[in-house]
Amino acid sequence: MERAPLRRVAALACAGSILVACSGDGDESVPSSPDAPTSAAGPDDGDLFTEDGSEESPVEAQQDATPVVESIPPVPETGVPGIASEDLFCRAWSEYAGSVQALSLAWAVQPAVAAATLEVAASDAVSSAVAAMAAELPTEIESNREALTVDVPGPFLRRAERAREALIDAGATDAEIEQLGSAWIEAIAEAGLDAEDVSVIVVAGVEPKLSTAAEAFLGDTPSILEDPTLDTTEFDLTPSLDYIFENCPDRGTLAGNDVIESGS
Repeated sequence: MERAPLRRVAALACAGSILVACSGDGDESVPSSPDAPTSAAGPDDGDLFTEDGSEESPVEAQQDATPVVESIPPVPETGVPGIASEDLFCRAWSEYAGSVQALSLAWAVQPAVAAATLEVAASDAVSSAVAAMAAELPTEIESNREALTVDVPGPFLRRAERAREALIDAGATDAEIEQLGSAWIEAIAEAGLDAEDVSVIVVAGVEPKLSTAAEAFLGDTPSILEDPTLDTTEFDLTPSLDYIFENCPDRGTLAGNDVIESGS
């Protein structure tokens, strides 16, 4: 399935070709030039041959041409596409966007305290993913840096910062917070984005701190589904999403762009 910008380009190209093809048809108001000679005679025999004496009609030349077909890798239907990519930008994008999707689903289907626990655990993973996107940003989308790495993830990063502060207040160390983030990435990579019961494996000594932090986070932070600051539709990510569509394993599906539908 082509992305919308590609469809618009194709439509404009077709419109242009139609106008060119029809510009001289069906217009009887333009008389033919009386000076133009007409002849029923066919072309000279020599016109049928090329200079080297070979005989090849335009139809035969077209039939000999081999069409070039671009192979588009299918988007994986399980796990989180691109989360283990060797491309560091694509991996960071999948970690960030995959986390947003998984946490949004958790807030929709799990009890609030369970969803808050997952978001607190994921805080370091979210922050690290956005930092990695900025560090590994391809030069092709440098002009879209502010929107992709600051404007759009900004509200989600502020939630992650509050979650981290709650963990610190609960006594968690930097190493423990980082371990929770790694456990979150492992959890969604294994369970996939459609899992409604995703959970994080937490070591015994960290579990009480995570529980305390989640309660505090829940007390002063609204659900992802009810947080008005998360509306970032005013920012244009088209250049970045076009690049991701062309170069990353998820082909934009983690941003909600369905590129695996057939028949288009």
